[in-house]
Amino acid sequence: MIKSLLTLLFPLLFILQNLAYAAASPMDKFRYPFYIGVTGGYGSTTWEGLVPTQSNQNAATIISTPTSIQEGGLVWGFFGGYEFIPAFALEGSYLRYPNASVNFSPRSLYSFQNGGQTTLNTHTEELSLLAKIMLFIPHTELRAYSGFGAAGVHRYDQLADIWRLSPTFGIGLNYNFTPHIMTELGARYTGGYGESELNPSQDYLPFLYSAFLRLAYRF
Repeated sequence: MIKSLLTLLFPLLFILQNLAYAAASPMDKFRYPFYIGVTGGYGSTTWEGLVPTQSNQNAATIISTPTSIQEGGLVWGFFGGYEFIPAFALEGSYLRYPNASVNFSPRSLYSFQNGGQTTLNTHTEELSLLAKIMLFIPHTELRAYSGFGAAGVHRYDQLADIWRLSPTFGIGLNYNFTPHIMTELGARYTGGYGESELNPSQDYLPFLYSAFLRLAYRF
């Protein structure tokens, strides 16, 4: 009789153990709240916005505004954060945007003030703090997120060395392969700044766009 009960009990215990593991394993992947990682993808500044359209170009705009822009390319950086719960995290990050080549006419104010040069090579980077709100996609372990926060945007080149606090927003998806390994596909927008002045390139801070893939280690 006892042998028969044990024969029935062991398979039942095995089934219950596996059901318990299946129920616990999704949350088990979130037991390490800290994470650090690296970012790579495509990004661009928005210096192109300073170039007048063909119909608006004239002798006055040639003096003050760029004639053409080359921008966009690899964006890279690193990040770290803390998940208070699987639905909310605070995250800090650094992103380095590709350099932009801002081209001016030989008759421009920029060329006159810089010894006949016609190209400004400018660099942009940002440090940001983002609050991320995450929701599980039904029947999956994928989380969709939206984030908002503030970024310190830094532009440095021959004309200026500027820091400015700007709003930043992000969206994306992330997934934990294991309790320690997380990946993320996302996009980011950061606000810029410009003034109406004779030489708008002097104080311009470009708006920033990026799309990226991330890999992080949780601990």
